[in-house]
Amino acid sequence: MEKYWVLATVTACFAGLLLSRKPPELIFAGGLLLLLLTQSVDVTTALAGFSNPGLITIACLYIVAAGIRETQALKPLMNWVSSGKVSDRISLFKFTFPTSILSSLLNNTPIVAALIPEVNRWSKKLGKQPSQFLLPISYAAILGGTCTLIGTSTNLLVFGFVQQSSFAGELGFFDISLIGIPVTLAGLIYILIASKWLLPKRESSQSTLSNTREYCVEMIVQEQAAIVGQTIEQAGLRHLHGLYLIEVVRGNLVLAAVGPNTILEAGDRLVFSGLVNSISELLDIDGLILAEEQVFKLSSDEPSEADLPAARRFGQARLVEAVIGNNNPFIGKTIKQVKFRKHYNAAVIAVVRSGVRVAQKTGDIVIRPGDTLLMLARRSFTEQHRFSRDFLLVNGLEELSLDNNRKAPWCWLAIGSMVALASFNILPVVIAAMIAAAIVILSRCVTFERAKQSLDLQVLLTIGLAFGIGGALTDSGAATLLANSVLSIFGENPFALLVAVYLITLLLTEMVTNNAAAVISFSLVAGIVDSLGYNLIPYAIVIMIAASASFLSPMGYQTNLMVYSAGGYRFADYLKFGFPLSVLVAAITLSLVPAFWSLTLQ
Repeated sequence: MEKYWVLATVTACFAGLLLSRKPPELIFAGGLLLLLLTQSVDVTTALAGFSNPGLITIACLYIVAAGIRETQALKPLMNWVSSGKVSDRISLFKFTFPTSILSSLLNNTPIVAALIPEVNRWSKKLGKQPSQFLLPISYAAILGGTCTLIGTSTNLLVFGFVQQSSFAGELGFFDISLIGIPVTLAGLIYILIASKWLLPKRESSQSTLSNTREYCVEMIVQEQAAIVGQTIEQAGLRHLHGLYLIEVVRGNLVLAAVGPNTILEAGDRLVFSGLVNSISELLDIDGLILAEEQVFKLSSDEPSEADLPAARRFGQARLVEAVIGNNNPFIGKTIKQVKFRKHYNAAVIAVVRSGVRVAQKTGDIVIRPGDTLLMLARRSFTEQHRFSRDFLLVNGLEELSLDNNRKAPWCWLAIGSMVALASFNILPVVIAAMIAAAIVILSRCVTFERAKQSLDLQVLLTIGLAFGIGGALTDSGAATLLANSVLSIFGENPFALLVAVYLITLLLTEMVTNNAAAVISFSLVAGIVDSLGYNLIPYAIVIMIAASASFLSPMGYQTNLMVYSAGGYRFADYLKFGFPLSVLVAAITLSLVPAFWSLTLQ
């Protein structure tokens, strides 16, 4: 009777995932608690998932990915992608191919999260629509995640189940690569060919709501910068999206009529006017820094600060708008007098008064009630001052990656060490991942606080609880009951079972979450393999691929949902672009798996 109760509880969880909007971790927690209260599963089995090596590995990979974001380790990639005037197809290749490689080494969700703002900025700069690139990047990340065990949380979840079975030790780090690499290559070719005809050219929802207030900002050409000696056009300053170069100040000479052939010199002060959300483009141009005596050198008692570039002082930062309130203690004083940057840990870039930018050196501007300040501030500024009486309104506009990438090599060292240690079986995958996370934290690629914030608790909780659900299905005999039901339909044909497992997992992952789909499918397969003496490994591989092959809806996979609004997509876009890819991946997987692994043990 117990197995029927467990089966009913799991069915209720599945219905909850499908029909309600409650988070999956809450539904799984409720189901597992119910099983514990009815003693359908013991406490050790229910909580075993939280000590599973797969869960610990996933947590470590989130920390490594956070280090990648914090150190701008992807910036060389973005510079390469945006270099030269190339066709959309070549640009798409430059985005998708590296994305698939990175996603084979890191959890793909943080990778896509890091790429979305970069793609939006790059698209805006070149006048392209991000909808032509974001969904292909999501699909490339999904495909790349099928190439190694650490590519997705689903792979590690299934690997954890295998390690708890009698087939422990028979699934290697690169075994899934035998299927994942051909699938990824074929998928990338499809993306490059089909994107031109099947993807819309549509503005994102964010772009239609972007801030339209214009500011002026002053930049300085650094000594020995690469752009010194180049013309305005050669330096890429001629056609900036939403920005206009008003004038160049060279010593006491003001060049008001700036032509495309004007040659830049070291120390030139470039005055730009444009939309607030476009100003961040200037901060990405090598050789340009914000005018220091106007923005950063705000008091004479901080001479050491003046010699430091803005990137080192502010690290990870964001653009912030703040409106001065009537209770601000610095009203009537200049920005320089009140040591604004030292007091608020934020640098004022420009001031707008009555809708017009104050045409004065920023440090000499007298603060008035109602002034709107555009500032470069730390990430915490918005949270710290949102309810402060000093400001009427604080609006965080855009995250900026201003930290220099001098620590990026530590991130790549961490990733390389992890792959080498795990792939050559020197250390278990979980220990290799822990070493990588330790390297990233100890080298200060990411602070301990940011490392903790990078952990996706929803994913980690869901996976930990999923292990408990899977254990209840197995221990109660419910998995065996399901297996017998499937056998009555497919008989004892191992290939027919392989196809059925793939299709069931694919259907589940489109309707619920990929991790939940993997739990249900593996619990089903484990019972069949145990009763018939089949080889578990090929079925586990099929579950890994199918659980990740979510191309038909924005809800099936987290990266698809992440690009949904950013690319301005509709549900039909996923069906139109993703269905042929889904068929292609299924055909390749089901053809290659029996060629590499025997489905039975005879």
